[in-house]
Amino acid sequence: MSSVEELRERIGEVGRAAAVAEEMIRLGFLTAEDLKAASLDQERFGTIVAELRPTLEQLREAETKLVSMGDLPALLKEIRSERIAMVKAKREERKFQQEQERLRRQEAWEVRKRTEAPFLGVGVSERLHFEGGSSEQLQAKSLPEFNTLADLAAAMGFTTQDLVWLCYERGATTVDHYTRFEIPKRSGGTRLISSPKPKMRKAQTWVNTNILSNLQPSRYCYAFRPGISIVDNAHQHLNKSIVLKFDLKDFFPSITFSRVRGYFQYLGYNPGIATVLALICTDAPRARVTVKGIASIVAIGERSLPQGACTSPALANLIASRLDSRLAGFARYLDGGWTYTRYADDLTFSTNKAEANLAPLMGAVKRLALDERFEINPKKTRVMRSPRRQSVTGLVVGSEVRIPKKVIRQIRALFHNIEIKGAEAVSEKLGKNSLNVAQGFWSYMHMVDPDLAAGYLKKHPWISQGK
Repeated sequence: MSSVEELRERIGEVGRAAAVAEEMIRLGFLTAEDLKAASLDQERFGTIVAELRPTLEQLREAETKLVSMGDLPALLKEIRSERIAMVKAKREERKFQQEQERLRRQEAWEVRKRTEAPFLGVGVSERLHFEGGSSEQLQAKSLPEFNTLADLAAAMGFTTQDLVWLCYERGATTVDHYTRFEIPKRSGGTRLISSPKPKMRKAQTWVNTNILSNLQPSRYCYAFRPGISIVDNAHQHLNKSIVLKFDLKDFFPSITFSRVRGYFQYLGYNPGIATVLALICTDAPRARVTVKGIASIVAIGERSLPQGACTSPALANLIASRLDSRLAGFARYLDGGWTYTRYADDLTFSTNKAEANLAPLMGAVKRLALDERFEINPKKTRVMRSPRRQSVTGLVVGSEVRIPKKVIRQIRALFHNIEIKGAEAVSEKLGKNSLNVAQGFWSYMHMVDPDLAAGYLKKHPWISQGK
C-alpha cells in the first residue's frame, strides 16, 4: 500500500484533523508535546498545513509515476543492464583511446629515434643533446659546422636513419660494421685489425677528410703524416751520446670513446654531434658467440680507436699532442738538453751529454704519461749509449740513418730465392705474393737509402714489375 492510500485510510479512521496532525508530527512540523499543551493556535496550524500541501502533492505525483511504471523490479533490472552496458562501452572507448595514444607516442618515438637520436645505446647516450658548441672555435679551425643529426647526415651523404644505424652501440648483435682478423706482432702475440665495411668506411673517410685533415698534431709527432716518414723521425737523433726509448702500452685501445668525444667537444662541436662523431670513429673489440644455434657478435671490451680505421691514426696523434708538448718541454730544460720525438706509440729522447742523469727524465715520462691517461710499457724501455748500436723506429742511427744489416740480409735472401726458385714457389712458402713482398722491401729500402735501392733494382730489374 502506498503512503497516500495509507493517509486516506487514516483520515477515514480518526478524522481529517487528527490524521493531518499525526502526519505533521511524523514529518517533524509538530511534536506531541505541542498538541498536549494545546499551544498551537489556529493561524499557526493553517500555515503548517499550507507548507505541507506541496509535500503531499509530491507524494501523490510519486505514487502516480510508480503506478505507471508497472513491474518495478523488472524495470530496475533493465535499468541496471543498460547502465552496465553503458559502463562497458565507455571502458572499451577509453581502452581504444589509450591504445591510439600509445601508438601515436610509439610512432613519434620511432621518428625521433631516426631523426634526433635521443638514445644510441647503453653507456654512450648521456650527452645526446644537440645544443651548445662554439661556432667561433670551429670557424677558427676551418671546420664544418653542424647543429643537428640531420645536418651531419646530409653532409656525409647519409639519411639520418643510416647514420643512426652506423653509430648505434650494440652490446650483442648480428650486425657488424667491421671485418675482423688478427695479425702477428713482432714482439709476439697478435694484434686485432678491424677493417671497416663500405658504409662505415665512407663515414670515417668523410670525418678524416673534412675534419681531421684540417688539424695539425704537435711538431714532435712524425707518424701518420703526409710526406713524413720513419727516416725523418730517426734523423732527429743522429750523433747522440744517449738514445732513450719508451713505448706507450696499447696506444690505440687506450684512446677510448669518452676521450674521443671529449676531443670533438674541445674542437667546438655540441655534445650530440661530438657523441655521433666519436661513435663513428670508435668501436669495441668483439667476439663471435653462438648460443642455441644463434650466432651473435658480442662486445668484449670498451669502445676505443680501432686499428684499421682511417680515422684512428689522426685522432691518436691529435689526442696525444698535449703529451708531446709536456714531454718535449720537460726534456728541453733538463740537464743535457734532450731532443724528443714520437712515432705512433714510440717515444724517443736523445742527448749529446754522455754523463746525463737519466732518473729525472725516466720518472717524469712515466708520471706525465699517466697524467695524460697513457701507460708506459716497462718491458720496452731501452737505453742505448754510443758507441754501441743505437736504433730509432727500426733504423740504425749514428752519423747517418741506415737499414739494419739483419734486414738487408733478409731482403737479399728473398730476392735470391725468387730468382733461383721462382716467384710462385716462394709465394707458396710465404703464404703471400712474393713479388708484392719484394716490391715492399725495395720501397722501404728506397725510402731509407735511394742509392742502395738503385743498385738492387739494377741487379734485379724484375722488382719493377707491376710498379
